Amino acid sequence: MLKIRLSLSLLIIVLILPFQIALAKNNECERKPTYDIIVKDDLAQFINDNHNLKVTSSGLITLDDVPIQATSKVKKQAQVLQAFLYQQLPRFENQSHQRLNDTRTAFEIAIRDKLGNKSELLKNLNSLNDELNKLLKKAINTREGVTYFYHQPFNNLKQDGEARGKNIFYKVIGNSILHFDVFKNYSAIKKIAKNEWKIQKVKLKEFDHQVCELITQIDQQYNQLILELNEL
Repeated sequence: MLKIRLSLSLLIIVLILPFQIALAKNNECERKPTYDIIVKDDLAQFINDNHNLKVTSSGLITLDDVPIQATSKVKKQAQVLQAFLYQQLPRFENQSHQRLNDTRTAFEIAIRDKLGNKSELLKNLNSLNDELNKLLKKAINTREGVTYFYHQPFNNLKQDGEARGKNIFYKVIGNSILHFDVFKNYSAIKKIAKNEWKIQKVKLKEFDHQVCELITQIDQQYNQLILELNEL
């Protein structure tokens, strides 16, 4: 029984790994945001311990509550940044939730096919997906046309996702002792984890690269604008 439990431990980790990677968008990305962002149709705001930067869709700039008399070039940079954020951040939010849900659905279909609709894994899989979507909402969410991005929850997504995954794992082990369906169908579950992971890994790596590129572009534009403002 101990050997089976150890093997099952590794298997459940494999099952939750795609969700952890899907959340850990900046896992291998050199850029980590150091500011919160608020963006709507006519305004973008960056907030951290150093600066409070506001840029409007018309190119007006306020730095630490002081209006800036910027050049046409700098105003254009501000406009481009605001428009980029307004377009890309809500899209990133939607795509992130969709990627999580798509991964969950892929495993759900495989589990139903191999184990039926009453498998305890389904319940725990859905619980994990709900937890990870809640974590994602703490990092980025849109309310009434305004998108809020919080850098600390975003940078902690991997760590927090792993913690949620471990909690679900212990529930799976406990439930398995009572229901026995996971132990009984160990070989089928192992096959599900192996086959689905091969498929999902490629998609998740591609999305991971896209998110890193987005974060890099935002950070580059922000730092360049701050540099330009400091030189005025």
